[in-house]
Amino acid sequence: MYRSVLFIPCANARAMAKAATLACDALIFDLEDAVGDAERDNALATLAETLRGAFVAKTLLVRIHPQYLNAIHKALTGLPIGGLVVPKVNEVDDIQGVAHVWPGVPLWAMIETARGVVNLGDIAALPLRGLIAGPNDLRKDLRTRPMDGRADIALALSQIVLHGRAHDRVVLDGVYNAFRDEAGFMAECEHGRSLGFDGKTLIHPSQVAGAEAAFSPSAAERAWAHAVVAAFDGSKAGVVSVDGEMVERLHLEQARRILAI
Repeated sequence: MYRSVLFIPCANARAMAKAATLACDALIFDLEDAVGDAERDNALATLAETLRGAFVAKTLLVRIHPQYLNAIHKALTGLPIGGLVVPKVNEVDDIQGVAHVWPGVPLWAMIETARGVVNLGDIAALPLRGLIAGPNDLRKDLRTRPMDGRADIALALSQIVLHGRAHDRVVLDGVYNAFRDEAGFMAECEHGRSLGFDGKTLIHPSQVAGAEAAFSPSAAERAWAHAVVAAFDGSKAGVVSVDGEMVERLHLEQARRILAI
C-alpha cells in the first residue's frame, strides 16, 4: 500500500534521526529539492548510514538528483532501497538514463511539468513502479493561480491517473504544503481519492494519519465489499442482488480490491 508516502529531507538531521520510527506506508528520502549543493555530500553520507538501520515503514524510496546520479549510485549500491524517484520527468530518456546507470531498481516518475504531462503516454508505458504528481512545480510550469478544488491543475492530475491506470502503475497525489491546515489537507486528500489516486505524498508526519484514513476503504465500503463477496460465493451467476442493488462480476473485482487494502 502507498496511502501515506512521506518525504524526508536528507539534509535535515532531525528528520533523518526520526525516519526509522515513522509509521507510514513509505518514505521518500529526498536528495533533490531539499538538499543544497553545499549540503549534498554530507546528506548522501547520512542517508547511506541511515539506510543500514531498521525501519517501521515498509518501503524506502530515494528521490535522486539526476546530475549526481553516479555519486548516489556509488554511495547507496547494496543498501535496502525499494525504488528511485526520478524528479521532473519530461520524456522517456529521463527514465532510461537512470535505468541504464542503476538497472533492476524499481523506478518512479514524478510528473511536474507540462512536457511530462504531454508525454505521459510514452512515460507510463515504461516499466515503472508508479507515477507521482508534483503540483508545486506543475503550477510553476503552467503559470496557474491556485484555485478551489485544484481546478487549475485538475486536468493534469487526471491525466496522471488515467495513464497510470492504463499501464497498471501506482499513482500518488502530490504534497499539501500547509501542514497545519488539517481541514484543507483532508479536503485535498478526499479530492485526490475521488480522482483515483492510490495515496498521497506528504511533507510532515502529522499528515500520515489523515492520508491513511482518506485512502483506506470506509466502514461502509468494507461492508459493501463483504456483502458482494458473500453474494457471489459459490454462485456462477453474472449478476446478483446486494441490498436491493444489482451487482455484476466487475463489482466483485472491486470488492476484492477493497478488502485487500
